Amino acid sequence: MTYEELMSVHRQESKQNILAKISSDFYKRLAEYIEALDGRCAEERNGNAEVSGMLLTQLKTAKEKSTEVYEIRMRKVALMAMTAAFGAEPRLDNATQEEKEAFDTLKKFFIDHCKKTLTSKCEGEPDHEPVLLEKEIAKVGTEEKAQAPAGAPKTVDHPEIILVRILEDLPAFAGTDKNYQLAKEDIISLPRNIAEILVKHNKAIEIRQSS
Repeated sequence: MTYEELMSVHRQESKQNILAKISSDFYKRLAEYIEALDGRCAEERNGNAEVSGMLLTQLKTAKEKSTEVYEIRMRKVALMAMTAAFGAEPRLDNATQEEKEAFDTLKKFFIDHCKKTLTSKCEGEPDHEPVLLEKEIAKVGTEEKAQAPAGAPKTVDHPEIILVRILEDLPAFAGTDKNYQLAKEDIISLPRNIAEILVKHNKAIEIRQSS
């Protein structure tokens, strides 16, 4: 471990929301580096005052940055463990063995705590609703194409349009006419078949215009 490597990891962790890639023995080497630097400072205390001061400054900074790296990474691990307790599948590719163990412990804690507090979605099972929703919409489009007479032109009349308000952020999905990326509180006109599916799944409500 070097001072430059520590600073580099600190910069990466501070700039991104995902775990930066570090060596599997990062924490072991970090502890050895801090211990060695502490030992050098002890040896230099009776020697060159200027060199001793520089080493003490480096040691202080190294301890601060190493603590910050640990705290930042553990916050990310804790967040992944919490979302995993509700069915998400976070990627732990860049996690060290120590962090994976912390993830497993925290995930179990959040699942147990959720079971004591809530009554649903606390089993750590994936929520397949977005995928099922997209499949249901895609199925409608497939059925419409299958029902089209042979030799019919590729362009078809516009289906009935319904105005809806989106109730939550939705993953991008392919509709029967185009691709959609809908966010909470969007007001949008949609083909009836898509609108009815979203309303059925409590993802949108129809806005009825008064006559």
